[in-house]
Amino acid sequence: MVKGGFVLYNGKFFRADEKLFSGDELFRLEAGIKIWFRTEDNEILFHEQNYAYLCAATRAINLVLPEDFDLGGARLRRDVSRLLNKNKFYLAGRVVVYLFPGVNGTDVLLTAEEIPRGFFPMNENGLLIDIFNEGRKSDTVMNPYETGSRFLWLIAAAKAQSLHRQNMILMNRAGFCCEGIGTSFGYIHENVLYVPSGKSEGYRVVLTEMVREAARQAGFMAAEKDEISTSDLEQAEEVFLIDNALGIQWVLGIGNRRYYSTKTFEIVKKLQLMAQNKKAFRNAKG
Repeated sequence: MVKGGFVLYNGKFFRADEKLFSGDELFRLEAGIKIWFRTEDNEILFHEQNYAYLCAATRAINLVLPEDFDLGGARLRRDVSRLLNKNKFYLAGRVVVYLFPGVNGTDVLLTAEEIPRGFFPMNENGLLIDIFNEGRKSDTVMNPYETGSRFLWLIAAAKAQSLHRQNMILMNRAGFCCEGIGTSFGYIHENVLYVPSGKSEGYRVVLTEMVREAARQAGFMAAEKDEISTSDLEQAEEVFLIDNALGIQWVLGIGNRRYYSTKTFEIVKKLQLMAQNKKAFRNAKG
């Protein structure tokens, strides 16, 4: 059974290798937003939170949602299900949604890829990452969204590759840690989970809200912090990245510093239970 190979553009299926845009139209993609999330058993996990984030991102750049995008996100849920079925991704997937200016309103492009199932399973091997010092994030209304970081992420990703690292921690204009490449992050110190606050100017990951709740359920305190220094990360017991599709990804090391993962795993178990219960509740509602 061949899997994959299809995208959904304005409600119609196209082969992933099919040309959808001419060269002079690519600017439209850059003028839009891009979000991603996890699906499990053909459903968007934490759909309501992800849809609210999508709506907020479009408002931030004055992009009007398509007319048939209702308040509850029924069209998005339906289109995601159609795309997953078309690609035969029946277990777990990472779905990316692009919304951008079209000829007649806002265009919608959905892509999907299959990922390991397990309701946000933690990575078996810890990540080796580093601090990115060759550029800082500007303070704009797009701080919480991919649009506000995409070009800095490109530069940081190239640096990470040159250092044989799997991600980088980026800093805001004041020199405090605010995000990773396509991720947020958290660290544990003295049984308190710290994550960047809204004032940190970092990229906001929807899942962070659920990670904080999972930490509380696991017996830890959870706090947002405006100014996270590299020294804070150096002194931390454990560090992890938060990816909206992959979940919590534990970090083995930043530079020469090495970390444990025991407490992180306790948070992961609670997060997985939350995701499973959320899905079961939605199924019970029909």
